[in-house]
Amino acid sequence: MIQKVWIKQVRNLNEIVIDLLDKKHCFIYGDNNQGKTSILEAISLAIEFKSPIQEDLDKVMQEEKEECFIGIDINEKEKERRYIRYKRNGQKEILKNAKSIKKNQLKTHFCDYISADALHIFQKDPGFRRKLLDKFCCLQSQEYEVLLKEYETVLKQKNKYLKQEQCDLVLIKTLNETLAKRGAILVKKREEALKDIENEINRAKQEIMILDDNVEVSYDIKRIIQTGQESYEEAFYKTLEADTEKEKILKYTLSGPQRDDFSLSINKKHIFDFFSRGINRCFAILFRLAQINRLKEKKTLVCLLLDDTFAEIDDDNKQKLLTYMKKNMQLFYATTRKESLFLSYDEQVVSIQNGEIAYG
Repeated sequence: MIQKVWIKQVRNLNEIVIDLLDKKHCFIYGDNNQGKTSILEAISLAIEFKSPIQEDLDKVMQEEKEECFIGIDINEKEKERRYIRYKRNGQKEILKNAKSIKKNQLKTHFCDYISADALHIFQKDPGFRRKLLDKFCCLQSQEYEVLLKEYETVLKQKNKYLKQEQCDLVLIKTLNETLAKRGAILVKKREEALKDIENEINRAKQEIMILDDNVEVSYDIKRIIQTGQESYEEAFYKTLEADTEKEKILKYTLSGPQRDDFSLSINKKHIFDFFSRGINRCFAILFRLAQINRLKEKKTLVCLLLDDTFAEIDDDNKQKLLTYMKKNMQLFYATTRKESLFLSYDEQVVSIQNGEIAYG
């Protein structure tokens, strides 16, 4: 749990210190473009060593500066003071309790960032959901990360080969065999991950008391049809072989994990088609919380960064989600309004204007 944050030269934050004192959570409010999200971004830089918003860290630093700094004090069984300096040349300096350290030595801890864009889980295209699922599976299993890279390498090789005028059918057959074998393992692990997430959502939903109906998270395989006792690997390979001539014309692979999707249903009804935006947002948040709860089994969650996450959610469901989250993790919540839901004994309340903070 974070006790103090020091940020210098990050976006419009010249230099600020947020001390939670004896508080567990931090509520940050202010108008747009004042620096609320920059605080959350800086905390992510200190724990995840990356921004949840911007891949190019040069853009996180103030324009006229050559570096930025973040420090955090973490209170656990042993107190930890972490200091990170990012430079424009891509170099970084990391200190733990005043001793130089590599970022891989701090991979036992993590934080997560959930913004108002959480709803994109159900709104965006299948590629967005696959990326989200693959990221989770990679964090859960190094084996999955290796398999995914191997699969993507072979897929890229095959698609490049399909663009040639003449294709050796023996080579395509070999590539198809590899894709089917690797793809079958990926799909199995994706299905297992989604089942874990489904169980977590139903458990949390029961505790929070949002809707009574059962939630199903389904993995949707595209174009590949298994018949009888046929395995997915066999069906995938058969589909690839049947598609060979069509793929030679189109110049890319038509089937496989790179085409699949997943969906969430409540009482057999697809959430995006049959439920309100508020309920969609509630379950998008629950989906992310389910992932976080599974990751907590392997790593230590430092805090959860919430960026106007509860937009469009009614006060009753907002209170239920907040109560659940505050009980299970430390929250840093940024929004535009000073809401009474957040003003309790265990929250440090901070306002921000033009990159300057004030307490209360």
